[in-house]
Parts: sequence; C-alpha cells; structure tokens
Amino acid sequence: MALESDLAVFGVGVAGGAANELLHWWGLRENPNLPEYVKRIFYWVVTLGMILLGGGLAWLQLGSQADALIAFQIGLAAPMLLQKLIKAAPEPGGGMGAKPASVRDFLRG
Repeated sequence: MALESDLAVFGVGVAGGAANELLHWWGLRENPNLPEYVKRIFYWVVTLGMILLGGGLAWLQLGSQADALIAFQIGLAAPMLLQKLIKAAPEPGGGMGAKPASVRDFLRG
C-alpha cells in the first residue's frame, strides 16, 4: 500500500514505534513482578518520545511518498537501533563517586 502524505508516513512510522513497545511488554508477560519503572512518568515520557522518533525517522527517510510496510519497519527499528547505539557508546570519563542516573543510562537498559 502506498502512502501519499507526510502525515500518513509519520503515522505508520509511529505505529511501528508503538509495535516496538508492544513487543517490550510481550517480553514481560510472564514476569510475575512488574518492573519498578512502570510507575515512573519518566519512563512513559521517554517511551512516547521513542514512538514519535519512529514516526519522525520514517518521515525523514521516506518523505511524503512511501510504501506502508517500509514506513512501519523504519518506525519499528528506530527505537531498537537507538538503544543499540547507546549501549555501544563508550562510557564518558568522569570524577570520583557514583554518577547520577541519566537518560543514557535509562535507555541503556
């Protein structure tokens, strides 16, 4: 199916990003204890940002004319690729003591 508007490409990319989050929760389905981060607004804000990132990257890469499946795949892959990049990034050198939790640490998992 061909998409022929910016909003349609973005929307299908967002659907791909949302599917990624659904896959995350599918992986937790047999966990008897929900993770503590579920109760934190920070988690949900970052999750929404990652979903929107999927739509944005689909639109940036494909423009206003795209195949729906490709837009969905870009939206699905964008959060996964970002997480892999963050995990692979070297730790910054720093001072002594424990470092505070950051968005980078959160995304690293």
